[in-house]
Amino acid sequence: MKQLLSIIMLTLAASAFAAKADKSVSINVGGQSRQYWLYVPSNAKSNCPLVVSLHGASGHSTDRSPFRTDVADRAGCIVVYPQGNEIYFPVFGGTVTGWDASGEVNADVDFIKAIIEDVAAKYTIDRKRIYCCGFSNGGMMTYAMSNACSDVFAAFAAISGFPLNEFHFRHTGARPVPFLHIHGKRDDFVRYALMPVIVDEMVARLGANPIPQKTTVNGKYDKSIYEATDGSFPYTYYEIDNMGHNDFTSDIETGSSAQVMWNFFKQYTLDTPCDTTLKWLPHIETEGYEAKNHGWTIGSGTTLLRFGVEQNTSGKQNVYRSLQLTTGKYKLCFHADGDAGKTLTVKLQKLTGRKNYVLNTTVSANTDASLNFEVSDGWGEYKLTILRPAATDQITITRLGIYSLSDEEMTYIHEVDEDDNTRGMAGIYSLAGCKATHPMQGIYIKNNRKYYVNNL
Repeated sequence: MKQLLSIIMLTLAASAFAAKADKSVSINVGGQSRQYWLYVPSNAKSNCPLVVSLHGASGHSTDRSPFRTDVADRAGCIVVYPQGNEIYFPVFGGTVTGWDASGEVNADVDFIKAIIEDVAAKYTIDRKRIYCCGFSNGGMMTYAMSNACSDVFAAFAAISGFPLNEFHFRHTGARPVPFLHIHGKRDDFVRYALMPVIVDEMVARLGANPIPQKTTVNGKYDKSIYEATDGSFPYTYYEIDNMGHNDFTSDIETGSSAQVMWNFFKQYTLDTPCDTTLKWLPHIETEGYEAKNHGWTIGSGTTLLRFGVEQNTSGKQNVYRSLQLTTGKYKLCFHADGDAGKTLTVKLQKLTGRKNYVLNTTVSANTDASLNFEVSDGWGEYKLTILRPAATDQITITRLGIYSLSDEEMTYIHEVDEDDNTRGMAGIYSLAGCKATHPMQGIYIKNNRKYYVNNL
């Protein structure tokens, strides 16, 4: 009798956790049949969250990687495991399943968005609680989705994967995003040694505090929280002591990397407030932040500040510190504290493709600068340089950042008087709207009209 009762109890327990759906699904996207694995736990309720979990290169949707179904069972969230296409990876010298993690809108992005629509047509999901995570190449794709679909997913998590090689693009998305990263200290494939650059890139992109709150659990992990500042989101980074290139670790809080992802996700919705105009905010003035150790040139001769270098792929898997922007209208802001009688030259030069200047103007050395500029030719990498008149000039720069602008905030004036010399005339302004006390050769504004300065 006791044995029969035990069997009944075990059967009831098993049925209590039986999934509502646990199956492969095919959908047509762009004329191509593609597949994903759908897992709907038995306790999934109306308006439940959705997690998109992306396998690594050569992986499969049936790997159920890296988000685990046992976590979905506890959380009551739906999980989908998309199946990557066969694509060529130079690092493997051949074709395997994976993701086109360029950061641009492409067929894989369309596929993932189509999965969300397919699930939403069958189940009532909370559109404000959709999350993305991935392992290895799936982690690269997670970073890419934070560029391409920051207005779809509320938060992101990557394990053993970051943008590198052909997938090094890291330009900004529609908004800052909460991001969690887990990486093994023994990972020599997607190399742990390169993570400091990835951290720098993401912390600046999100506008988080570059000095982390750090916790160490000896023999297991280091946890660094780069806390949110006004309008931004945090970047949380786990370094796992004895982990190589893996999609799961138990040497972490809660004993499950998948559970840590969920605990991070559930803090955020698409309604969580942030400054959607924020694109890059490095906080170089933060106490304890050694800017020169993070890719900055500070106070070198007449160069007051410089960031951004030519592409550097040798031995670094295309991972290097860079300032990346895509098509859009922006403003560069900073506070300069120095002699009001002096000026600063501000240059923002594209380093890829046509190496043009999108900003080349002067401002007072004692001002709150807001310099408008536009990128019209797609993704590119840029170098920011701020020059002072003399190496001995004591000028500090704080609150440096780049923000997006609406069309209404950009001013365009179409009348041009060619060959006018405006030197010595009062009320001259750059196209960015800053007073030009010493205009260089180029087009300037006076009395709401454009003038060309050609005699310097």
